[in-house]
Amino acid sequence: MGANKKSRSKGYRPRQVCIDSAAWAISGSFTLPISTQRELMAPVDTAMRQLQMATANRDDWNVLANGLNIAEALCGQNIGNNLLSKILSGQSALHAVAIRMIPTGSSTCKGCEITDILEAVDMYRIQLNLCSQAELSRAVRRVKNLHRSGAMADVAKIYEKMAAL
Repeated sequence: MGANKKSRSKGYRPRQVCIDSAAWAISGSFTLPISTQRELMAPVDTAMRQLQMATANRDDWNVLANGLNIAEALCGQNIGNNLLSKILSGQSALHAVAIRMIPTGSSTCKGCEITDILEAVDMYRIQLNLCSQAELSRAVRRVKNLHRSGAMADVAKIYEKMAAL
């Protein structure tokens, strides 16, 4: 009658269960606590300092790129969407630094690139001050989904070409 049915290769994985969904929903509506904002900005600030001193490696570059990707995703949720041009110019400056890092391994930046990246990081800081926990969670999920879908394959290729230190 019919062809043999293929067996599923995926194993069963139970979904996470939220015990107190009302508390979870309410917590998502509040803006991020200052401590969480500091936690999120600490690695970005460290990577930015490394970039300013021209001692950044590919992991520092990746931290900055992910921070700016989240900032762009927050703009998509109308959180500081007037800041999008600054964030995009910071991303393009970071891209130029990455292209130079591939052959040389050095993270030396031009003056205008440092300024653009600094401004974009500052815009990200402002967005974290304005967004709720739920909005940040959606932005992070969006960036993860873009990576998973292959939409950021060019960025992944650049990262792979950079020398690991």
